[in-house]
Amino acid sequence: MKLPKILTDKRGLTGPVLALVIGMVVIGILLPVGLIIVGNLKSTVDAMDLGATGNTTRTTLFSNIYAAFNLAVIVPIIAAAGIIISVVGAYFAFRSK
Repeated sequence: MKLPKILTDKRGLTGPVLALVIGMVVIGILLPVGLIIVGNLKSTVDAMDLGATGNTTRTTLFSNIYAAFNLAVIVPIIAAAGIIISVVGAYFAFRSK
C-alpha cells in the first residue's frame, strides 16, 4: 500500500499541520471545561462572606476571567486559519515536484 505524498513528507510540512489540529482539539475541550470549573468556583465563592474588600476583589477577578474566556473564542479561529494556510502551502509545495 502506497501512502499519499502528504503522509510521506520528507520536508516536515505535516508536523505543523498535525500540531495545529491537535491544538484545536485540545482548545475545543479545555475552553468548555474551564468555563464549567470557573462557574462552579464562582457559585461556591459567592456563598462566602469575604468582607467589602474580598467581595470587590472577587467581582474584579471573575470579570477578568470571563473577559479572558470571551477573547479565547478567537484562538480556534486563528488555529483553523493556520491549518488552512499550511494545507494550501503543502499542496503547492508538492505540486511543484
